[in-house]
Amino acid sequence: MATNRIKQYRRIQYWENFFLDSAIYSVGQSVGVSYEDGFRPVSAVTGDLFTYMYSEDKPCDSGATNYFFMPEAVKRAYSLFGYGCVYCSNQQIHDAPDAALAQIRRSVDRGVPVLAWGCGGVEMANGNRLDPLPEGCLIGGYDTENQLLFINLYPGAERLAKTSACGRPGVDEDGYTAIHAAPALATTKGLFFLGEKGGKPDLNRIYQQVLYSIPQRLSMRPRDGYFFGEQAFERWASALQSDAYWQDLQTAQINCWDKHCCAYCALCTSIGIGADEGVAGYMRKVADALNGVPEAKAVLPLFQRLRELNQSIWDYQGGFMPPYDRLEEPAYRGTLAAILREMGGVCRRIVATFS
Repeated sequence: MATNRIKQYRRIQYWENFFLDSAIYSVGQSVGVSYEDGFRPVSAVTGDLFTYMYSEDKPCDSGATNYFFMPEAVKRAYSLFGYGCVYCSNQQIHDAPDAALAQIRRSVDRGVPVLAWGCGGVEMANGNRLDPLPEGCLIGGYDTENQLLFINLYPGAERLAKTSACGRPGVDEDGYTAIHAAPALATTKGLFFLGEKGGKPDLNRIYQQVLYSIPQRLSMRPRDGYFFGEQAFERWASALQSDAYWQDLQTAQINCWDKHCCAYCALCTSIGIGADEGVAGYMRKVADALNGVPEAKAVLPLFQRLRELNQSIWDYQGGFMPPYDRLEEPAYRGTLAAILREMGGVCRRIVATFS
């Protein structure tokens, strides 16, 4: 077949964050696996649900899996669906590009999109070209005659060029961006293909693995300008209290996303707001399943406290974004900083529970 594309699939949504986890979940849905709480079980297995991170000058809304290359995390997530995972590195793509393309075509013909860790040759509305796009994406179609791949990307139409580099619509009616195959794969970090179907996943074993990975997620050492767990909250609080970032309305508007809302975006995705959303809701399932494991029961109220504190930020700000003019006020920012430091203290208590 010279051309084929998957038309019915779960697209990556711009508001979801943790875009790699979302793309992994979309692969699972293509083989009939879904969860009532969306892709949260996937983000628990990859570790994004518990990796609270902060950097003053780098994005942190997409989860650690987007910024640190961890193929093993993706493989663990595929096992959650009861399938193996075949990983093809950038070097393997470079060494045998025709074989990689043939494997992509076979997967699409099965109706299963291919997960790509980033994708090269992405044209942005501002004229920039990303090689590669940092977020995970889905390859869901091909055109061998024109040597194209059809890729579902984040970001979507709101940030992509109206016309892709190969002259097709920036985002077509099926949610795809057409990119010439060679540049699309040249800088892609890796491809993940759904492997053979295995036995039914042992959820209790998965819950145990997730549970005992938590202290490591919350106590990682600083890396590439990122801080984690308690240190992340302390750095975030200090940035809010630095008058240099908030000295006037214009400066506050410039710094609001990078110094505050980017990190808060990630918290709302993982920790969540509302009565039983996010990590607290997931940990309730873990505690129920691992009834005889003391750590599972002990950390549940701590994760519930994180959710309450995250909700208090939302309530104090009046929504996701704080008023820019209030950010000029040291006392206003000081209240936010105090909440964040308490969240850091809760992270410390969670880690101590396992020791």
